[in-house]
Amino acid sequence: MMRVAMRFLLAGLGGSALLIALSILLLGAGATAGVGERAFEMLSGWKGLPSPSWPPSTDSELRFYSALWGGYGVMLLCAARNLSRWDGRVPGLAAIFFIGGVGRALSWVMVGAPHPFFLVLMAIELILPPVIIVLWSGARNNTASR
Repeated sequence: MMRVAMRFLLAGLGGSALLIALSILLLGAGATAGVGERAFEMLSGWKGLPSPSWPPSTDSELRFYSALWGGYGVMLLCAARNLSRWDGRVPGLAAIFFIGGVGRALSWVMVGAPHPFFLVLMAIELILPPVIIVLWSGARNNTASR
């Protein structure tokens, strides 16, 4: 059961990463973030100021990094599809996602609070990796005890 849950999480995260990467690459960082911000506002009822427009240099940088985020998504999908082959890479993949959340936290402390949508993303990035590691460890222990 832990193995199935872990595969589900890896596939969901991988698919999300790939879709977000394609959106940033094709539509731009501001448009992609805007969709998430508007969805957050509709679901939560939050009524704050919208994020300012993204400068061209930031858009350029994030479109570049979207290729790396998309590659990460593909790796997660590969791990979910063939867990026996990718099993040893799961902790590293989880750590990469966690470090991304740490980066958001550093940005919040050093630059200021982002739109609350990005705080939700940060929480996911800090909470989900330990969950993946617990599932990974449980799945390994179940496999080893058989």
